[in-house]
Amino acid sequence: MPIRLIASDLDGTLFGPDHKPAPRTAAAVNAARDAGILVVAATGRSHFGGAAMATCTGAAFDWFIGSNGGHRLNMATGAIEERLVFESEPAHKFQASVLSQFEDAGFGWELEDRLVYDENFLNLSRYTMDGAARTSQVGDHTSLNGIGKMFVIHPEIPSTALIAHVIEHAHPEHNVASSGTDFVEITPSGADKGAALARLCAELGITADEVIAFGDNNNDLTMLNWAGRSVAMANAVDEAKEIADELTASNSEFGVAQVIESLLAP
Repeated sequence: MPIRLIASDLDGTLFGPDHKPAPRTAAAVNAARDAGILVVAATGRSHFGGAAMATCTGAAFDWFIGSNGGHRLNMATGAIEERLVFESEPAHKFQASVLSQFEDAGFGWELEDRLVYDENFLNLSRYTMDGAARTSQVGDHTSLNGIGKMFVIHPEIPSTALIAHVIEHAHPEHNVASSGTDFVEITPSGADKGAALARLCAELGITADEVIAFGDNNNDLTMLNWAGRSVAMANAVDEAKEIADELTASNSEFGVAQVIESLLAP
């Protein structure tokens, strides 16, 4: 069955080590769209900032699925077509539950148009992966509404190991993952990349067999599992390599571009 939609993670996958699409990758993405294939960015990044990063070297996308599947931006219209949020009470109780076991943990929250953090989080992770300083500190998190994603960081436990601890405090339907950063990300029920991609494709009349997905990390597993053809990067975590149908070169070696070029070859 021909491919009608390409879905790709960004950091560690479509992005190069500089967190931008390389010119070769941008050209491959645009060639796919010229051939009538829809292209979707599916990332842990938020649409504010993240969408601009995806297009900063000239690559064009049809949709931007952000926050690990928590929201979807139509790149043509600029409209947020869906955004999943936590119910306020469970979100506020979650922090207290984690702190009961890990008093040194730091927290962050994604709101509709910005990210905010508590003092502990800022002390433990002062800069984003892009090198920008984190500055938005909040005192009373219980006043926050419309939370789309929560972050947890610990001074001694790395994110890959912290996942198992955080799961014990999260609601069973919430999603707990890591995207290769030093913190763990928690999203509401239905806010994972696989579910978000499935919802979009259902609206478009596209089946999983008509989708190819690329990823490299823990937060890509549901998307790789759902897509009819899944590709893990050479730099991917073992779990992604095990679940994917095939491997490609690393993100620094234009692995996504290589597969797209092959897909479009006569």
